[in-house]
Amino acid sequence: MALGNIKRLLTLKRSDVTLSRIGKAVWRRIVDIPQKVIWSAPFPFTKENRKGIEQFKNMHAGKRCFLIANGPSLKHVDFSLLKNEYTIGLNRIYLMEKDTGFLPTYLGCIDIEAQLSQFIDDYDNLELPCFFNWDYRHKFSKRKNQYFLKDKLTPEFSTNIAKQGYGTGQSVTYMAMQLAFYMGFSEVYIIGKDHSYNTNAKSGTTIKSTGKEDNHFIKGYYKPGMTWFAPDLQSEEFAYKLARKAFELDGRVIKDATIGGNLQIFEKVDFYSLFPTKNEA
Repeated sequence: MALGNIKRLLTLKRSDVTLSRIGKAVWRRIVDIPQKVIWSAPFPFTKENRKGIEQFKNMHAGKRCFLIANGPSLKHVDFSLLKNEYTIGLNRIYLMEKDTGFLPTYLGCIDIEAQLSQFIDDYDNLELPCFFNWDYRHKFSKRKNQYFLKDKLTPEFSTNIAKQGYGTGQSVTYMAMQLAFYMGFSEVYIIGKDHSYNTNAKSGTTIKSTGKEDNHFIKGYYKPGMTWFAPDLQSEEFAYKLARKAFELDGRVIKDATIGGNLQIFEKVDFYSLFPTKNEA
C-alpha cells in the first residue's frame, strides 16, 4: 500500500516537499484511522451506503461516458451534444444549468476544504445521484441520491470503489475515473480538464480568492475571501498514468477530449469528432 505513495513522492520537486506538507500528510493518516474503521465496520449506515454504491457496478457496461471537469475550456463546448450521453460532472458543474440547461447524469465531489465545506448547501440540495467524501458524510442530509466514498490515502487505482475505496490523486478527476471504471463504461472521454491554473504558488498553498480568477468555466466560481489551493499537477499526472494503465489493461478506452488542454497523459481526441452524425446534420 505504501509503495504507491513512495513512487509518487519520487516524482515531486524537492521544493514541493516541505515540512508543512509532510506534517499534514502524517496528521491526515492519524485522524483517518477512525474513519477507516467505521467504513469497514458493519454499522447500519455503512452497510446501506455500500449497498447503494454496489448497485452501480457494471451498470453501464459497454457504454461511453464523459467526465466533465471545471476548466475554462468548457466555454467552447456545445453542451447540447451531451444531452443524451452519460456524464459524470465534477465539483460545481451544476452551475452550468443556469446558462445551458445542462446537468450531468452523476456528480462527484470529494474536496472537503475548497468545495464541500464552502458550498455544502448547494451540494446537499442537488437531486441527481451524487458521490461525496465519506469523511464529510455527517454534514449531509444523507438522502437516497447521496453516496459516500472513502479514500485509500494511496494513489493505486481502485477497480472496486465500494469495497476498496478510491485511490487518491490530488484531483476529483482521478476519483471519477475510478467511478467510471466501476460503472463499467468501456469508453471514457475527459473534457474541461485544462490542467492549468493562474498561480505560481507552491502545490498545496492556501490562496484567498478575489472572486475574479479565471481558472474555471465561470467567473466568480469562488466568492471573494473563500479559499482554494494551488494544484499539485505532478501528483495528478502520476495518478492519471495509473488510470490509463488500468483502462488499457482491461481493454477499455480513456481519452482526453479537452479543448486546448495542457494534460499530456492520455491520447488526445477532438471533442466534436465524437459526434459525427450531428456534425453532418
